[in-house]
Amino acid sequence: MTQARPPIDPNVITSLRLPMAPVAVAFLLTDTVWGTVVAAILALGLELSDLLDGYVARKYKAVTDFGKLYDPFSDSFTRFPLFLGLYAIDVATLWMIIAIFYRDAAISFFRTVAATRDVIVAARPSGKFKAVVQGVGTQVVFVALVLLKLWPEWTPYIGWVPWWTMFTMTIVTIYSFFDYFRGNLPTLRDAWENRPILRRKRKHDGEAADKADLSGP
Repeated sequence: MTQARPPIDPNVITSLRLPMAPVAVAFLLTDTVWGTVVAAILALGLELSDLLDGYVARKYKAVTDFGKLYDPFSDSFTRFPLFLGLYAIDVATLWMIIAIFYRDAAISFFRTVAATRDVIVAARPSGKFKAVVQGVGTQVVFVALVLLKLWPEWTPYIGWVPWWTMFTMTIVTIYSFFDYFRGNLPTLRDAWENRPILRRKRKHDGEAADKADLSGP
């Protein structure tokens, strides 16, 4: 029986969310109630589309090697501008942004090194947990920002939520970095010392580009 084709290519769904993050930041920086609401809606749309492309790919068996790499790239590409926007409005501090950027850059480096060694980088639970925490945490932050804009008198009660949510996301991200570094250390050491490559594809602990089983690296 012929497999039904998806109504829309999952990679197209992934592509459609790429411009949404900078637009969300632009609205967020207006520092208005309506701007914050629109930014929150766009941030929610980013996460929903992130779930949708994976769902479509799995349901219609449309998972591709390109999609496995494109989807986690899109995650980082869209979330990082949101974090920069939150930094611009003093919801996040600079060290948080640096830590998140360094982690994502490091994972990309690990994956590149692994490819040169003919190593398939396998998924680790900490990466999936980080993806969930960032996805949920981002929504918590934007909901709190909307509530604070609508009802400023709530600041003594929920004013702490955005910063501490960002703090939690950052700590989880840092832990994920060290977990992946430890998992990829043998491959990194082999590459550093230029040891001969075993021409056999082998899985190694690290971060999978395969997002078909969950959202995000």
